Amino acid sequence: MNRPFQWGLLALFIFSTLGSISQAQFRELSKRIPDGANTIVFIDVQQLQNSPLGKSQNWRGQQEKVFEAGLGMVPPQAVEFVAAAKLDLATKQADWQVGLIKLAYDPSIAKIAVRYQGTTDKIANRSVAVIPGDIYIVKFVENIVGYGMPANRQDAAQWINRYYDNSLRGLSPYLAEAESFADKGSPIIVALDLTHALASSQIRPRLDQLESLKGKDIDLDKLAEALSSIRGISLGVTVRQEMVGAVKVDFGSDVSFLGDTAKPLLLEVLGRQGMMIEELRDWTPTINGKTIQLTGKLYPSGLRRILSLVETPPSLQEAVLKSKGDPQSSDAQSEKDLTIAASKLYYKSVVSLLDELRSDKKNRTTLGQISVWFDKYARRIDRLPIANVDPELLDYGKYVSDTLRGGSTDVTDAAARKRIRSQQVPEQYDISTYSEPVGVTGWSGGYSWNGWNATPDWQRTGQLQAQVRTEENIKGARSANQVISELDGASADIRRKMTQKYGVEF
Repeated sequence: MNRPFQWGLLALFIFSTLGSISQAQFRELSKRIPDGANTIVFIDVQQLQNSPLGKSQNWRGQQEKVFEAGLGMVPPQAVEFVAAAKLDLATKQADWQVGLIKLAYDPSIAKIAVRYQGTTDKIANRSVAVIPGDIYIVKFVENIVGYGMPANRQDAAQWINRYYDNSLRGLSPYLAEAESFADKGSPIIVALDLTHALASSQIRPRLDQLESLKGKDIDLDKLAEALSSIRGISLGVTVRQEMVGAVKVDFGSDVSFLGDTAKPLLLEVLGRQGMMIEELRDWTPTINGKTIQLTGKLYPSGLRRILSLVETPPSLQEAVLKSKGDPQSSDAQSEKDLTIAASKLYYKSVVSLLDELRSDKKNRTTLGQISVWFDKYARRIDRLPIANVDPELLDYGKYVSDTLRGGSTDVTDAAARKRIRSQQVPEQYDISTYSEPVGVTGWSGGYSWNGWNATPDWQRTGQLQAQVRTEENIKGARSANQVISELDGASADIRRKMTQKYGVEF
């Protein structure tokens, strides 16, 4: 795998101190997770809603609106939520992902399929919905539903059968440790298992490229060995009057010799992989034996980026909109009203995601960051509900996601060119010449033997490499800015068309 070390220091952990809150029963969900997962997310929805911050901001009342706008992680009416994935550390994409949701009601598989214009099936004697986005949904018991992607029928059948045969092996030791924190009262836990993922021979050459290590009196061979012992990275959240998070990186060897270098090293690696969130810069570091931890205030936008390690699940209920006079009400009497309601929600969802992407621009300090988030937001747009949405708006949404993916590819290419051109910069030398007299002739005077010395000029080599990186960064940033500008224009055009077409403000 390429770049495993940089991805390896990618994830986040939030330790909880909510000891007095009753335990969440995540094992009823986690026991259904297929073998081989290396990434997991636990969310106790009720605990979040009942927190002081959740009550003051009416998270319970806002959950459906936020989720339908594509800005939330947990479907409405969820009580507890667990998502797991087998993440490819090189590509940052999931080979597969599943989720288990404990709901406050008994969902209808048929209605879920209709809402997303999908189909129903029967797999291993279980009712299954197959919906756009290459997702299948299965109901295990009355109020527990699972979903998986990609929608491979054989994999789904194997997953269902192995659960009922009690042949699933359970979580890895590192992910099981993360679950124990969730069961003790942490409302949000994210963990990435990196056991045996990194080799010191892969890590050592990359350490020379890290700015945070230059000029530091650190044995890089020793550091490579220590980093290769990484067990994983986990993230959790405490929620009282505000959200507090902590990033915790666990190793099998002592890393305390890093001292004050631990935080800048972690931040640089996160930045290189496009997973940096701005608030981490202000978090307080602690290093103790085999762990590095950062702790500080966490904002909703940062939490959403962290949770994007796994894909957002589909909603598992019919749209429920409350007031009779609202044009988005489920009581709308005509097909036109339904189209207007669904179309307005769809348009606002896409625009909200673009606004969030734009507002985070100052935090994207590397080409890797830009590429990662363009691709992730494209997938979130693809998974918005599309039932009853105006066809022109769906074309607009597809254009937005396709443009973001194209921008992601362009920026990724710029990052690749940066690496290649930087490596191709020839080493610079200071050349000095000298001459030595070796004899005298009677008719021509003295004569000499000439030679030269070459001393590596690492500073000049570094300056030329930095110049190359700056040139490609400018090209990549220009490409990203062009993408945002094009999408702003497309959003304005479709808003004008929809407003004229339906006579209501979009």
